[in-house]
Amino acid sequence: MAVPKYNPHYKLSDYRQWAGSWELWDGVAVAMTPSPFGIHQKALTRLAQIMLNALESAGCNDCEVAVELDWIIAEDMVVRPDLSLCCEGDIDHFIEQPPTLVAEVLSAGTEHKDRTAKRSLYAAEGVRFYIMIDTDHGTVSVLEWIDGEYRAIPTASVYRLTLTESCIVTLDLGPLASSN
Repeated sequence: MAVPKYNPHYKLSDYRQWAGSWELWDGVAVAMTPSPFGIHQKALTRLAQIMLNALESAGCNDCEVAVELDWIIAEDMVVRPDLSLCCEGDIDHFIEQPPTLVAEVLSAGTEHKDRTAKRSLYAAEGVRFYIMIDTDHGTVSVLEWIDGEYRAIPTASVYRLTLTESCIVTLDLGPLASSN
């Protein structure tokens, strides 16, 4: 007689007690990859700087940038995007509302998940813009949620994004394509 397999369904209260870097996907604990290499951090730092400068230039005082901060989607779903831009609600200890924009810097260990599972999750949760930075290939993809799906904005160096009715930013993402 086979012993039934036990598949625990973890909750936010469990997640908060764990040491190390984790995400929580539908109650399943997902170990994060080790600390990213310098090229990843360099691209992420540049992106955060570009975002902050663009928000300031556009006078978007209601939007905040968070780097590697937990987004609690549900009691059994917690993710940690590389960068989140939130234009609704205040960011205190973690993100509670869907960000307006999320960015992921792709790496060998995360690329598949970032291009598939996270893309689907961010779309389902209503994230308006999703940016993927591929430092290995020197590319930046900017996706916008339009008519129920993500659509690629034509590749450019400079993007003009409407984050809210009163916040339109111009992002020069060209330097990210040469972050390596």
